[in-house]
Amino acid sequence: MTEKETPSTVAATALMAAILVVVGVAVAAVVLTDAPSGSAEDAAPTPPPIGSAYRSTEVTGVAIPGGGPLEIVFPESGRVSMTAGCNRHMGEVTVDGSTMTFGALASTMMACAPPRDGADSWLADFASAPVRWHRDGTALTLTSARSTVVLTEVD
Repeated sequence: MTEKETPSTVAATALMAAILVVVGVAVAAVVLTDAPSGSAEDAAPTPPPIGSAYRSTEVTGVAIPGGGPLEIVFPESGRVSMTAGCNRHMGEVTVDGSTMTFGALASTMMACAPPRDGADSWLADFASAPVRWHRDGTALTLTSARSTVVLTEVD
């Protein structure tokens, strides 16, 4: 001990050092526990469940001729069935992260009266390239190069 150090100042200094160590460990634990494991953009969304069906409630960009609605069903893993208000289109679908890619689609061959007669062309264009998708509760949003469609899950 030096002249200015007394047993009480040494004890107080040791106590303060111990408190700083404990506080430092606690802060580090909170930071590590609360640190995100990855950003929300990095996390892949949960694919629509098998058997789920959706109907459009909003379309921005190029509208569906005749007003649609766009209806999409995921009957089994890797399969999709959809209509934009005229014929039903069925085929494969691949989900990779936030991208959904439709394979070749077979369709019924009904003739549809105007203005729904352009719905099949709209759907073929919409499904011709991968779409970005996001699911939030019962809402499914699909975004192509020309349109964004918000759909709601139906029973």
